[in-house]
Amino acid sequence: MRTTHLEIMTPDRMVLSGEVSSIRIQLADGWWGILPHHAPFIAKLPVGLLTYRENGERHVIALAGGTVEVQREKVLILTAAAERADELIALRKAMEERRVEEERAVFQAHIEFERARAALLRALTEEGIARR
Repeated sequence: MRTTHLEIMTPDRMVLSGEVSSIRIQLADGWWGILPHHAPFIAKLPVGLLTYRENGERHVIALAGGTVEVQREKVLILTAAAERADELIALRKAMEERRVEEERAVFQAHIEFERARAALLRALTEEGIARR
């Protein structure tokens, strides 16, 4: 099977460098498919998605805009930020777990507040009864 080399780089890291069998990328005028030995071109990337096939498996990467350079044997993507879908799923799960923890903490704080309020009301009531 023919492959092309795909590199995705941000200013601080190499997100991907490997051989892929196909690429689908979102450009300003819609989705483009790129296969090995595609005609060379350079294009501006909007914020969007890129999918690629590696060893028969489909992968997705979110891109924060940038530039794509397609050559016969290589595709280079330079972008401000890129995240693999599996990393985004893990981040989403962690954020959901944190939200649940925060809701529990808010509930506990509400219970403590109500206990303190009830104790204050009891104390004020007992004080009022004692003064009579």
